[in-house]
Amino acid sequence: MEIVETNPKQRPGLLTVLCILTFIGSGFGVLNNIMGMIMSPIKNFLDPEIFEMALEEVDEEPIRSFMEQAIEIGQKALENIFEISLAQFLLYAASLTGAILMFQMKKAGFYIYTIAQVLLLFVPAIFVGFNLFVNMGILFSSIFTILFIALYAVNLKKMN
Repeated sequence: MEIVETNPKQRPGLLTVLCILTFIGSGFGVLNNIMGMIMSPIKNFLDPEIFEMALEEVDEEPIRSFMEQAIEIGQKALENIFEISLAQFLLYAASLTGAILMFQMKKAGFYIYTIAQVLLLFVPAIFVGFNLFVNMGILFSSIFTILFIALYAVNLKKMN
């Protein structure tokens, strides 16, 4: 005898909203990083002297030091743009997959989403290194990451 569930689990409103926000955010992340991979060969046409010319315009020491650090980080990011975009593309795709599974009320989606989001925090640091700019990015991004993971976790007991 087959048991048919006449009242399937309803998706909570909060879970629906979170999934839609994740569809939007991770969807843009996927598209943005596809463009990053496609556009990565353009880095070969940039003249490194552009950065030096920008520094020549700055005379004040604290600002010049700040600019030198920013330019160094920008150059490292530019050198690794394809790798950064590929890593982020894969992680945003995993995040999107996790959200789709959670939208279907499957717990596995939560774990996929959580792992992808935590790893996304550290992609810049892996390719550029830890520094003031990357650390601040991790700090601010982790606020939203923790918030979304916590809000998804509230709905975890309602998933299969």
